[in-house]
Amino acid sequence: MIITNAKESKNIDNLISKKYKIPSNIRMEIAGLEAFKLINSYFKPKRSLIIIGTGNNGGDGLVLARYMFINNISCDIFMMENSKKASVDFKNNKKIAEKLNINFVKSLNKNKISRYDLIVDAIFGIGLNRDIQVKSPIYKIIKLINESKKNICSLDCPSGLCSTTGKTLGISVLAKLTITFDSLKTGLVIDPGYKCSKNIHVVNIGAPNEVFKKIKNTYLDDGEIKKIIKPRSMSGNKGTFGHTLIIGGCKEMPGAVIIAALSAYKAGCGLVTICVPKAISRIVKSKVPEAIVIEMDVSDDGCYFSHINFIESLKNKLRKKPSAIVIGPGMGNKTYLKEIIVKTIKEFNSKFVLDADALNCLNKSIKDLSQYKRDMVITPHPGEMASVTGKTIRGIQENRIQNAELLAKKSNMIIVLKGFRTIISSVKDGTHINSSGSSAMATGGMGDSLSGIIGSFLAQNYKTIDATKLGVFLHGKSGDMLLKKKHNRGILARDIIRVLPEAIDSFVKNSVLEVRNYIKNEN
Repeated sequence: MIITNAKESKNIDNLISKKYKIPSNIRMEIAGLEAFKLINSYFKPKRSLIIIGTGNNGGDGLVLARYMFINNISCDIFMMENSKKASVDFKNNKKIAEKLNINFVKSLNKNKISRYDLIVDAIFGIGLNRDIQVKSPIYKIIKLINESKKNICSLDCPSGLCSTTGKTLGISVLAKLTITFDSLKTGLVIDPGYKCSKNIHVVNIGAPNEVFKKIKNTYLDDGEIKKIIKPRSMSGNKGTFGHTLIIGGCKEMPGAVIIAALSAYKAGCGLVTICVPKAISRIVKSKVPEAIVIEMDVSDDGCYFSHINFIESLKNKLRKKPSAIVIGPGMGNKTYLKEIIVKTIKEFNSKFVLDADALNCLNKSIKDLSQYKRDMVITPHPGEMASVTGKTIRGIQENRIQNAELLAKKSNMIIVLKGFRTIISSVKDGTHINSSGSSAMATGGMGDSLSGIIGSFLAQNYKTIDATKLGVFLHGKSGDMLLKKKHNRGILARDIIRVLPEAIDSFVKNSVLEVRNYIKNEN
C-alpha cells in the first residue's frame, strides 16, 4: 500500500489540481460524501457533532455535515478559528450549510458534548506543523473531546498528530476511526502515532493512479507481498533454490547460527552451509544435520574464529559457491573479527546480510564497505543502529524513518531498522514500513531468524529489496499467526521456524499438490 508523509501528500494534491485540472471543491465534495458513507456504515450515528477548523479539513467536515443533514441525521457544527484566512472552498461550503440552516453551536462544555453519540474531528487534517499550546482554545477542545468517551472519527489525520513523524504536537485527538484521503500517512502507523487511531480507512477522493507512480514508499501488507512472492517451481531441485552461507557462532552463542540456518531452510533455499569455529561444530551438526558444516580454526582462547588465513581456509572448504552470505549471528564482538567480515565481503562476489555482531564489530566503519559494490542488507536493532551511526538509542527511536534513510544514503545499503513497524530503507527503492509482527516476538534469537530468512530469499534469486521485504514481513506474519493462537507473549525463534512455511504458503498456492489432485481426478 502506498504511504506518504505530509509533504508528499500536499505535492500530490497540487499535482491533481494543476496537471489534471481536477478542482479542489470537487475533491472536497468527494471527501465529505465518502466520509459520510463510511461513518454511517461504521457508527450509524443519531446525533453528531462536527468540530471544524477554517481550512480545507474543515471544508471536508462541512460537506459531511450537509450529507448528514439531507439524510435526516441530526448534526451540529462547532467552528474553531484555527487560521486567520479561511480557504475559498471552506467559505463556499459554510454558506451552503448556513442556507440549509444547519445548526452552528457557539460554545462547548462537558454537559453539551454528552448529548452527542458521535464527534467528528475536522480541525487540522495533515496541515498542522506546530505545537498546540496548553492554554489555547484548541487544546481545551481536544482535551474535552478525548475525555468525552464518545465515538470519535477524524478526517484525514487526528488533529494534533504530525502525519509525517507520528509525534503528538502538544495534544492529539484519539480517534476510534480515522478516514484518510488518497493515501495512508506515515504518522498514522508508526510509533507513537498509531495509538491515535484504532481503525484507519483510506479513501481515494478522485486522485488518478498516475500521481502515485513516483511514490516508492509503501506500507508492507498482504497486498504488497502478493505482488512480489513467486510460486515454487515444480521441476526445481536444491540447486534451483540457491545456496546460503552463514558465518558466525562462538562457544558462548552456538544457537544463533542454528536458528539462522533452520530459518533459511524453512524459507525455501535449497542448500545451507554453516561456517563456525571448530569449538561448536559438533553441536551445530547435531542440530542441523541437513546443513553442510565447515569447521574453522579457533582463537587462542578457544571461543571464537581465528582470523589467521580465514578466507583461504573458507575458500578451500566450500563445496559450492554461495548465492547469499549471512555474517554475524553469534559471532562475538571482538576487534580482530572485523578483518574476517571485511575480507569476506571483498573476496566473495555475493549478496550479503550483515547482522548482530557483524554490525558491532564494524561499528561506524560500516559505511566504508560501499567501495566493494556488493548488494548488502544490514539488520540493526536500535542499539546496534546507535552504535553504527554514533547516536543515542533515544535519538534513533525518535526519528526511525529519517535515521534509516540517512544511513541508507551514506552507506548505499538496504537498512532494516528492527522494532515495532520495522523500517526498510533503500536509496534506490524507497522506504517501507512493515505491518506485521508484535511485541510477543521480543525474545532472543528473533534477529538471527530474520537474517536467515532474508538470506534465504536472496539465495532464491529475488531482487535484494524484494528479498528484504519478504523476509521482514513473513517473519512478522509467522508471529501474527502464533498470536492468533493466544500466544501473546514468549514467542520463540523456534516457534517462528515451525510456522514459517505455513505463512509463506498463505501467499503462494502449492502447484505440485494441484497437479497431483488434477491427475487423481482424471483417473
